[in-house]
Amino acid sequence: MIDPDATTTAAGSGQSEELESLFTFLGQIQQDGALRDLLNDVITAPDVVAIAAEQGFSFQASTLLGLFERCNEAPLARQGLMDEKLIRVYLQRQRLQAP
Repeated sequence: MIDPDATTTAAGSGQSEELESLFTFLGQIQQDGALRDLLNDVITAPDVVAIAAEQGFSFQASTLLGLFERCNEAPLARQGLMDEKLIRVYLQRQRLQAP
C-alpha cells in the first residue's frame, strides 16, 4: 500500500530542490552580464529553462511559469526584458519559498 503522506513529502522535496536550483540560477543574473544578454534574447519560460540547462541548472518551465503567476508577471517577456522579469521573481524568493 502506498503511503500518501510519503508521496507528498517526496514530491514536496523534489519541488523544493527544483525551486532551489531555479533561485540559484536567478541569483546569478545580476552578476553575470553574459547570462543577462542570453536571457534578453528569449521571451518564453522554455527558452529560459534551456539556457539554465546549458549552465547546469535543472527546473521545469511549469515551475517558472507558476512563479510568474504568483508574482503577477506575464508568462512572456518582450524582447530584451526577460532579465528584469526574472530578477523581480528572484527578489520575491523568500515569499515564494514559504510553505
